[in-house]
Amino acid sequence: MRYVDIVNQTGYTINYIYVSHENHDTWGDEMLGDSSVLPDGETYRAYLTGQPSSIFDIMVEDEDGDTYTFLGIDVELDDFVVTLDNLDSTAAASVGETTVNGPSGDFDGYVDVTNDTGFTMYYLYIKQNTKTWGPDLLGNKVLEDGDMFTIYLNNYPGSTFDIRLEDEDGDTYSFPGVDAEIEDVYITLDNLD
Repeated sequence: MRYVDIVNQTGYTINYIYVSHENHDTWGDEMLGDSSVLPDGETYRAYLTGQPSSIFDIMVEDEDGDTYTFLGIDVELDDFVVTLDNLDSTAAASVGETTVNGPSGDFDGYVDVTNDTGFTMYYLYIKQNTKTWGPDLLGNKVLEDGDMFTIYLNNYPGSTFDIRLEDEDGDTYSFPGVDAEIEDVYITLDNLD
């Protein structure tokens, strides 16, 4: 049985692993499953069956949403080690920024929202300690796949916010309890409401 051992030496937890045969145009199913991650220093064995050769493309995504992509890997030669040197260099293109002023408080910070869904986002909302969403922060802009939008947050009583986006099909993606002091938002299809 053909397999590849994927060794995480990035210093971060890997949340997603995708493997596809070199002849395929799309990534296969996510290998780790909903309840598993690959901590730094650990190894995951991915079994690869029913393929005509041992040449595969591999992409992993870490806890920060950063990706590491490898094309044309012969899985029969060696174990597969992922390090920070393999970090994809294609940074998200910034499509803009906005500043939201809170009622009063000591927290000033920002959160980057990056779209990795394959769909265009038309609306972006944020709220803190309220039942209703604030105004659309994108305004006349859209967040295309691969784009990033920065929200600057001033004078809030805390750093935790709820964030919601709506795509071109009217589908929503909700992120409750985002701590803007320590994390950014990376939207994938796994976040679909």
